[in-house]
Amino acid sequence: MEANFDIRLLRMFIEVAETGVVSKAAGRLARTQAAVSMQLQRIEQDLGARLLVRSSRGVSLTDAGSSFLAYARKTVALTEDMHRGLADRRLAGRVRIGLFEDLAFTRLPAALADFRRKHPHVKIELISSYSKELARSLKEGQADLVIADPARFTEPPTSFISRRLVWCASRLIDLDEGVSLPIILFDTQCSWQDRMLSDLAENNIDWHVGCKVKTLPAMLSALRAGLGLGLLFPEAVPLDCELIDGRHGLPNAPAAEFGVFFGKDASQHVQKLALFLRQDY
Repeated sequence: MEANFDIRLLRMFIEVAETGVVSKAAGRLARTQAAVSMQLQRIEQDLGARLLVRSSRGVSLTDAGSSFLAYARKTVALTEDMHRGLADRRLAGRVRIGLFEDLAFTRLPAALADFRRKHPHVKIELISSYSKELARSLKEGQADLVIADPARFTEPPTSFISRRLVWCASRLIDLDEGVSLPIILFDTQCSWQDRMLSDLAENNIDWHVGCKVKTLPAMLSALRAGLGLGLLFPEAVPLDCELIDGRHGLPNAPAAEFGVFFGKDASQHVQKLALFLRQDY
């Protein structure tokens, strides 16, 4: 490949490819949509190939775009590996991580364990709470790194982590077709729950509150008791419950998007952990 691309251009292309929406990628990169669009056109002109198919719903990759995405990811990864290799100091210190409760049922704990194996002198402490409380903990200096719902923060995150949700219910629940669906709701503010309720309304789904819960263990208990349908990460679905995506006229489950936050004066090991989680999680 004769063209040489600035690493920032490659990161921008990766962001556009992963989000599928130029405006969303621009927001994450703190750039204007027009600037991102111009840079995409510049890449295509330098390569002499069309990388993206644009439509009213967003963008999708062409075959050439898929090949370039693989190149961009490899180049960015190699560059970041080089920076890590040039670090002379051995990482050491403490990181207090604030986590949204549901994340305990994803790959995140395994990613933290992997980081701890690579950097045994970094002590990790976990705090689990609601996103609003985690935002306060970060602001008051009680947490060094927070992964939570970005809608509950006043400052933009340093990066994002998106995870798929699924509809699920007890295997024993008995629902007749055409009746109002019982939905289990978290009795707290939640961006993806808001999107779920909006999707139900847009699809004219008749529903009612089957149960309200305040914690994830309570949600799991309500599901297992057959008190209604709920949204969970696939890894969190109990064995005596099942996925019901596409049944009962339900719309597609929304994705849960989390922001990664740390303070302006964050230490090197805090920033390294944040970068590690974005790459590995």
